[in-house]
Amino acid sequence: MKKIAALLAAGLMCLSASAVDVPNLIGSGFEAYKASGSKAAVAVWLRSAPAGANINTSGLPPDIGPGVESPDAWGPMDSYEIVAAFSPTARLRRIYAVAYFPQGPLFCSFDLYKVSGAWTVYATKFSPRPDEVLPVELIEKSN
Repeated sequence: MKKIAALLAAGLMCLSASAVDVPNLIGSGFEAYKASGSKAAVAVWLRSAPAGANINTSGLPPDIGPGVESPDAWGPMDSYEIVAAFSPTARLRRIYAVAYFPQGPLFCSFDLYKVSGAWTVYATKFSPRPDEVLPVELIEKSN
């Protein structure tokens, strides 16, 4: 029974991912990340976030400047991909994405809420570990 429920959830997520638009806000943030680093990305993603938003940026790799050597530095972001999108209602959306760095991937989730016709981010999560961000259905789908 659990397998059937998991397959159904994975199927619904895949269907919703193909039918759900990803708001420009997410791509604009990733483009800012590529150009200027995580602080620029966070500024874009949180531009219209409410004061009580659950924004957790602790999983973001530290930014480094040119010529700075740091053992925990990941280097600049190469690219990103949207992994899945889920919209349980017309005004709620969750976006799963992965950002690629020379040292490895960074898994991301964004919870969005539509206010007055515009999307705003109200919660985020970032981690280099997929199991800390992605639902198990997406992790198992890749196996």
